[in-house]
Amino acid sequence: MKTGFRLVVCWIGFAVALILSGFVDGVLHLHAGPLPGGVSVQTLFLTQLVAGVVLVVGLWPLARSLAAPAALRVAAFTTFLLLAFGLNGIIEALKFTDLLDEGISTAVAFYVCLAVILGAALGLLFGTAGQLAGLPHRSWPAWTWRVAAAWLGWPVVYLFFGMCIAPIVTPYYNAGIAGLRIPSMSVVVEMQLLRSLFFLAGTLPFVALSKVSRRSLWLTLAVANAFTVGFYGIASATFLPVVLRVTHSVEMTCDAFAYAGLLVLLFTAPAVKLNASDRREQAAPSSAPAFHSR
Repeated sequence: MKTGFRLVVCWIGFAVALILSGFVDGVLHLHAGPLPGGVSVQTLFLTQLVAGVVLVVGLWPLARSLAAPAALRVAAFTTFLLLAFGLNGIIEALKFTDLLDEGISTAVAFYVCLAVILGAALGLLFGTAGQLAGLPHRSWPAWTWRVAAAWLGWPVVYLFFGMCIAPIVTPYYNAGIAGLRIPSMSVVVEMQLLRSLFFLAGTLPFVALSKVSRRSLWLTLAVANAFTVGFYGIASATFLPVVLRVTHSVEMTCDAFAYAGLLVLLFTAPAVKLNASDRREQAAPSSAPAFHSR
């Protein structure tokens, strides 16, 4: 099956999840709240379809790098879309905007539908059923400090790059454009500590299932996080000023690459490099006599 066709199938899965979540909203009488920026329902639907292309393309390199049974690949993407993408997005929107003040239930319905349908499509259509690599064998103390470092690492990365762009974006938030707002620093820190748990739980399975090198894993994880956390929302947020969309795109890309690099350094084992003599031994033909059974 051609790669392009598989990507189209995944995008159709995204569209089905979008439509299905609207059906669920109607059946359960969920209130979506006012549309952001005064955009129409038709415009919002079309921009979300475009954002779906961005999401699928961003997750594709990670999906094709996995080597595990299909069930594990599906579980990894479903977990990632539900936690790292869905819950993290909801938390961020609740604290920094008023977009979900009246429509959190509709957001939950959408992310659940998306996680199940798109997660299944990505897990089934990409990757191989190769031998599971797993995580390196380490002692409990070694795992404990690594998990703690990863948990604390995301807030540090987030706050660092957030401070870098603060002079540009803060005036827009203070003006309340498109329902934007800035919570207190204590709320921001608490929020990022919580989001960090979801990021870690959603991303770590890919470290165990990936079959690529550390550098490739870093790149694919970074791209996946940048597209899900950043570019997907930016692509559909046409009601935001361009300067905010561009600035946050740069910020979120930096966040994604820094955090993915931290995870790779903490949880993967460096490749073993052979010295010159080892390489010569492997390259040289064996001098031992060969015995053949008759």
